[in-house]
Amino acid sequence: MTDLPVKTTVQKSGSTLVVRSSVPDLKDYSEYKPFLRNDFFHSCAYCTMAEAEAQAIRFTIDHYEPRNARPELVHTYSNLMYACDECNLRKGDRDPPPSARSVGLRFFRPDNDEYGDHFDLSGVRIEPKSPTAEYTIDALDLNRAALRKLRELRRRLSDCEEAVMQGILALRGTHLDRLPPKIRGQVAKSITHAQAVADNIAAEIDKVLRSFAKSELIDDDPESLERAKERGKRLDAIKAMHPGSWRAQRKSRTR
Repeated sequence: MTDLPVKTTVQKSGSTLVVRSSVPDLKDYSEYKPFLRNDFFHSCAYCTMAEAEAQAIRFTIDHYEPRNARPELVHTYSNLMYACDECNLRKGDRDPPPSARSVGLRFFRPDNDEYGDHFDLSGVRIEPKSPTAEYTIDALDLNRAALRKLRELRRRLSDCEEAVMQGILALRGTHLDRLPPKIRGQVAKSITHAQAVADNIAAEIDKVLRSFAKSELIDDDPESLERAKERGKRLDAIKAMHPGSWRAQRKSRTR
């Protein structure tokens, strides 16, 4: 398996959510999935749901420009998005015409567009700030019940995180000259350590976020190919004993 590129991308306000890595040229788009998982932080390009949050929802590779509309981009990495199955099924082969795209009616791209320019959060609903957001929200149903519940859970986590942050800020703002001499040195040492951690934490953000978002349940199975061959042999043996169609046939409609 090709090693993933190492990146230390610090996400800042006013930047895209996804920064693509330099990847090798591969023959089939499916081979890019490990790179997509890495670059998209194991999260859906459209609804931002992480693998760890998705539970039973699988993740797939989406072609931003549909395969039947732009066949020359089928195996082009920049045209591939990492998406949850719910968003990918809703997006399907939607392909806004040039006249619609000229006024911004297209799908949001987290690798090219700045999220804050297009979306606003109102409670547990996201509201559009642009025609691109309006079309994306409606086409993909980005305010569906599951996503509203997810945003509520995230809000609660955010509240807890804010409380922790207040504790750190309180420590940094401590007046040493007001403390008893016995603990003054210990507090000074603690503050210095906390500041050192804060200075280095930016370099660890990507690693921590990916670890949090990743689901090991959908990691590559190194034994899957060999197991598939064995299963195929056994199934072929059964089919040989019972000739006939083993696939459901589409029934023709009668008027």
